[in-house]
Amino acid sequence: MHLKNPFKRKATFQMTFRPAYTSVKEKKKRPLFLRIMIWTLLAILVLGTSGFFGLAFYANRDQIQASGKPLDGSAMTLSVKARSALVIDANTGQVLGQKNPDQQIGIASQSKMLTAYAILQGIDNGDYQWTTPVTISKSSDWSEKDTAMYAHLDIHAGQTLTIKELFTAMFTTSANDASLALADFAKKKSETQQEFLERWSKKLGLKDTVWYNAAGQVNDDAFDYQVKSAKKTAENKATPTDLAMLAYQIIKDYPDVKGYYEKRGLVYSPNGDETATKIKLTEGGKFDQEIKGQLNNPKNLTIEGLKTGSTPKSGGGLTGLVKDQDGHEFITVVSGAGKYTDSKERYQVTLDAVNQVLDNYRNQTVEAGQSLAGQKVTKNAWAKGGQVQLITKEKRTYWLKKSAKGSVTFAKVKRYNSQSLSDDDVVVSVAPNLKSSYLSGVSSSEKNVPLTNKEMVEQLDDNGFRKNWLQFYQ
Repeated sequence: MHLKNPFKRKATFQMTFRPAYTSVKEKKKRPLFLRIMIWTLLAILVLGTSGFFGLAFYANRDQIQASGKPLDGSAMTLSVKARSALVIDANTGQVLGQKNPDQQIGIASQSKMLTAYAILQGIDNGDYQWTTPVTISKSSDWSEKDTAMYAHLDIHAGQTLTIKELFTAMFTTSANDASLALADFAKKKSETQQEFLERWSKKLGLKDTVWYNAAGQVNDDAFDYQVKSAKKTAENKATPTDLAMLAYQIIKDYPDVKGYYEKRGLVYSPNGDETATKIKLTEGGKFDQEIKGQLNNPKNLTIEGLKTGSTPKSGGGLTGLVKDQDGHEFITVVSGAGKYTDSKERYQVTLDAVNQVLDNYRNQTVEAGQSLAGQKVTKNAWAKGGQVQLITKEKRTYWLKKSAKGSVTFAKVKRYNSQSLSDDDVVVSVAPNLKSSYLSGVSSSEKNVPLTNKEMVEQLDDNGFRKNWLQFYQ
């Protein structure tokens, strides 16, 4: 028997009504040609915008282009009667002539240039003043030593001289006691004199040097300053390149040192007592009286300094500063020029080296305030009108071999978006197209020609910059 479930809901009759009108329209695809046209227009818009700004970026990038073929200004090999020699332009560091420039040599009293630079830096930094008194110690009292063997002052332990007096004595008479006393005064309490010299050598970037004492004495002749761990024959050493770098830094940072060689007499007063003033002939005075007239000097070169030095092993040496009749200055280094007791030969070899350079090179000088070829008008989006005129800010002289044809050309600045629009600031420096070498410590700004604005230019705000940046002219 089949019984029905009494709780099951009975099925109901359902009807579905579709309205005769609805507001929802059926979605229809656009025609293919219309879709292609829309996407094509969008692509053109994107590519056009990207192209426009890409072109703007390309046209307004910093543009410095090399110009012309490099001319030969490479260093010549010097043929002089010395073991080593070097001639460089004193203002740019361009190496002009060389002979064994990287051969390490004994430098003797030329070592005193390093102490001189350290003292000048201390004056600059405010660590002491020219008038600061320095007490002569028992170790730096060389007053009883043979003056024919060891240059020194007539000053004794316990007495004082000012830094100025000691510096002048060290630089003009090569006084050993003055150099030792200054190095002791300037060094850190925790370091030896040798460590003091090594620290400053490293700071100046001298690459191949050895140091023992500030006077430049052979270790066995340094007395209380002898380095016990070193051989008795040990001596301060450097390459001609190192000495040239040291001289270059001194002259660049402290050009007044050139005046020291003009002094013909050293005047100093122990303890500041003017009634006990002493006078000593300088190296410049001795050169004038005893050597100058004996030299063969057909081009009338002027020797302006800097520092002599010689040892029995290294022979006569001189780190010099020489000026020609047109005012060009050269830093020179010679070593092994005659016997160490000879005073004349080192000067003659120095003149011979510079004469050889002048016989084989011609110079091209760019004066300050000059408009270089190709630099007449430069685009600059920061400037009112979008253009500036660049001129040279400083004088530069370049040397090229006489066999090289034509003149030195320079990199051309087409655009440089600098915010420095004053006529005092260096906007950019351009390199000469010259095959040449320079001292390793010389920066590109010293080798190249610095350019500045011809006149003060009104600087635009960001809106003005963007407006100029979007203009493609010139």
